[in-house]
Amino acid sequence: MSDLAQRSELPASGSDLKLEREGRPWLWILVGLVVVGTLSVAATMLMGKSVVYYKTPTEILAQPSGQVVRMAGTLVKGSIQADAGAGRTTFQISDGKSAVTVLYLGSAATALSTASQPGTQIVAEGSLGSDKLFHSTKLLAKCPSKFQAKTNASS
Repeated sequence: MSDLAQRSELPASGSDLKLEREGRPWLWILVGLVVVGTLSVAATMLMGKSVVYYKTPTEILAQPSGQVVRMAGTLVKGSIQADAGAGRTTFQISDGKSAVTVLYLGSAATALSTASQPGTQIVAEGSLGSDKLFHSTKLLAKCPSKFQAKTNASS
């Protein structure tokens, strides 16, 4: 018991207490930096694959194959070929300089049914294959405006 009575929980002098208080802020700064770094890395990894930019057919042909991108361009009139038996649709998208053939597995009738008009903008998400076909997993068609001002022919 005498050993326990001689031990003290408090530091022997005021200078030891001061050093103990000053030594802890670096620990909280270190913990904060680790948390911020971890969250930054996690956010970058999660957003890395979800952020996809639009590219033109000319840009798609210039890049290496296999990268997942969104290609935007104008549907080439008369290029739609649907093979219902094989379950695939092919068509071409152009930016005025280059044209890329798009292969879409599945029925693209919904997206392309209203896209047969000249000047229809198409967005295809996918990747350029080694066969120089753009293998699309998603299609979006921006239809030309059908709402136009009515002209008055009687005036």
